[in-house]
Order: sequence, then C-alpha cells, then structure tokens
Amino acid sequence: MSGDNAKLTHVAGTFLIQADGAFLNGAGLGEGEDRNVTIPKTFRDGQRGEVPYVSAQAWKRWLRTTAIQEAGWPASEPQAIGWNPKGNVNKIAGQLNPVEFPEDDIFGYMRAQEGQGRRKAGEEDEAGEEEETGGKTKSVMRASPFAASLLVSLRSSGWRGQDEGFVHLTKFDPKALAEAEVERFLGSVSDETQDKKKDLWKRLEAFEKEWAAQVKSVADEGELDNLRQLLSAKAQEKNKEVTFIENATSPLPYTTRFYNTHLQAVFCLDYGRLGVFWNLGDRIELEEARAKKLLDTGQIENVTAQEPYHSLSQNGKLGRVYRLRDGDERKTRAAALFKALAVLRGGAKQAQFGTDIAPKVLILAGLTCGNPVFNHLFKDDSEGPLFKIETFKEIIADYADRIATPVLIGIRAGYLKNEAEVRALDGWHLVKSATDTKGTAMEKPSKEKPSEGQSVEVRIMTPVEAAKSIGEQLP
Repeated sequence: MSGDNAKLTHVAGTFLIQADGAFLNGAGLGEGEDRNVTIPKTFRDGQRGEVPYVSAQAWKRWLRTTAIQEAGWPASEPQAIGWNPKGNVNKIAGQLNPVEFPEDDIFGYMRAQEGQGRRKAGEEDEAGEEEETGGKTKSVMRASPFAASLLVSLRSSGWRGQDEGFVHLTKFDPKALAEAEVERFLGSVSDETQDKKKDLWKRLEAFEKEWAAQVKSVADEGELDNLRQLLSAKAQEKNKEVTFIENATSPLPYTTRFYNTHLQAVFCLDYGRLGVFWNLGDRIELEEARAKKLLDTGQIENVTAQEPYHSLSQNGKLGRVYRLRDGDERKTRAAALFKALAVLRGGAKQAQFGTDIAPKVLILAGLTCGNPVFNHLFKDDSEGPLFKIETFKEIIADYADRIATPVLIGIRAGYLKNEAEVRALDGWHLVKSATDTKGTAMEKPSKEKPSEGQSVEVRIMTPVEAAKSIGEQLP
C-alpha cells in the first residue's frame, strides 16, 4: 500500500539522540549522601536498573520552541489566567487560538472551567450559546494531535558519569556571614526547635529583646568579632558553646551527574485533526465568540454538515465542527513540525555539557491508523547503537496494508553499528504471507515496484532529508 497517501490519517515515527556526556532533563538534588549532587531524571525498570529519561513534556517544549524559531510562527506564550485566594497563580494557558497559533493546533491546550458540565443559572456566553448548549459550563480544551513517548535511554547500566567541581572564593558577604553565625548560635544554644521560615531576629528575641537588638546592630554593621563575643557570652550563660565558621571562603563544591547513552522516543501525529476544531458536548476547542470572528474573516468554515463531521456531531446535536478554510495550511504546519524535529535543539545545562540533540536517526511514515508502530527499534552496543532489522521488517510486513507513504529512514553516516545493513533496506519490499514463504515475511528489496502483491517502499537518506520528504508526501 506504500504510496497510497490519499488515505493517510497519521504520521508515526521514532528518533534516536546521541547523548554522550549529557544532562538534558534534571530531577533536582539527590537524597542522602547525594544531597549536594544535581541529578538527571531516571526511573526504575525492573531488573534492568536505573534508566535515564527526558519527559515528553520537556522534549515537546524543545520541539515547540524549535518549530517557532524555524517556521517563524507566533508564540503562544503561557500566561496567568487564574489566582487562588492567597493571590498566587493557579491557572495558566496559552492563546487558546489554534487558528492563528499553529503550536496551539499541534500541541493542544486546556483551560479548565470551575463547575465544568454544570448548568450555569442565568448565564449566557458571549456568542449567546446558552440555549443551544443547555447553559452548561464548558472548558476550552484541545487534546494534542501530537502524541509522544518519554525520551528513554538505551542503557540501564554503565551510563553514569559525574562532574565534580569547586568554586574558589576570595570574598564573603559580612552581613550574610553574621546571619549564618546567629543561626548557628540558635541551633546550639536554644532549647526550642528552630523554624527557619520565621524571621531570624524575632527568634533571637526569645533570649532577650534588648540583647537581640544589640546583636542585630553589630550584624548590620558587619562587626563580626563583636558579634561573636556577644553570642559566646550568651552561650556561656547557658553553659553551652558555639562553634563559629572558621573559613568563610572555603571552596564551594558542586557536582552534576550526567549520562553517556542514546535516547529514543516514538511519536504519532494525528494528521486528520490538524486544522479541525470540535466544539462538541461540554468541551470546546475554539471559543464560540472567537469562532464567530474567524468565520466573519473567512479564516475558518463551519463543516458540521459535512461528513464525517455530520455523523460525529450526531447531525449537529452535539455541537459544531470548524475547519481552517486554507486547505494547504494543515500540510504546511505538519511539514514545518517535522523539519523542526530534524534539527531539534534545547535541553538543560547546555552551557555545561553542550549536547547536540538533533536526531542521528529519524524514521517516519504516513499511516491510515493511529498506532505509533516504530517502537523499540534500537539496541545498545559497545560499538554503537544497533538498528533491529528483523523487528523493523516484521513491523512493516504486519502494517503493510496501513502504510500510506514510503517508510523514510534518515541516518547520520557513521553512527549506527550496522549502518550497511540499514542502507541495504533501500528499495521496494514485497510482502508475502507466512504460508507462502514458510515464515519469511519479506523478500530482498528491489529497485522497481513489484507488479503484483503488496509491497512497501523504504528510502534511506539523512534525517533532514527524511523530514523534508515526509512533508512532501502529505496529502
């Protein structure tokens, strides 16, 4: 079926990043003895051990930013839209405008509404929709058409590295040191448990208010010798002793744990949902007030009466469906997304580790189904990552009737251990049934498309060429 792109509904793919000496997504500080170590995100994988990963949220943010930079799209910057009773932000959202902001169209959004689904007595929305919607509170929500997995390490052991360093100092802040000495005094002399969230000087007043004021005065002046004498004298009254800081400019250690590995992820773009916005049930993707303006300007059209949306909306009883009027915009957006993926950039601690996160391998294919089929196609090896040829052949044989474009394999020369075997996949693969072939699902590729039978075309190129090519294949 390869090449029958008219029926394409999804684009599935996978990619592999070379992450040697990298720290791309942090998990904060370690625990126990590692309390001073900055650590990357990891998870436990049964008997395999600890596996580094990058969250899907993180690498999709990198992709959004790269796409905005590459395509020149306007950015749908997150902004505060809700505050709790204490005045702190508790809700954020972007522009919620998938028509004029392509990233909203591709990556979705959500603005939850308090009392979602409940009837709002006496309320009417800006477009006067209360009667048609039953007067229910609605949230503005668009599920992301771009589904993505974690970016996971191929290695579960032998990946760990540690960067240990020191900041050497020649100066210190006298006031900060004075406050630190007072804190040490409280920790050594006070009989009460110290709550460091409370004001330092208020806590010191528990000893004697006038004395505390005298201590604060010398601290504010940076008179450290006088400060220590006052604190020592008070400690002696309590038959206790304070150990003061001896070396105020001791080297400051910093340690970062990083990884040496390769990171793989899978993704699937629901191409049929790009540029189409459902306002069905108690969830809407495009605010009706905004939709009315966009209809007036001709940027969208109401396609509720057209199939398949007529059936989807139950003859319009569930709501409305809108679509971009510019039919080429969907292809333009998807093509820009994949081009951005091929030159992906971002990640934490780039100033310290400088990792190129552009994929060294990028595989893409258009499908007539939403399965992210290219799973776990890579295996770690001491001489470089291995592409699992037999697994790949099995996948394209099983999904041959659902593959709507050539399968595009973009590889960087010299990266994969079995690069020669991967390049030998280039060509048309005739898929035979297991009965015909006694277990062999595919024959060797040919340069010409077989005249009979079901076949899948595989093309080998660079990652950037693969991304460009899939954009050209889209209907």
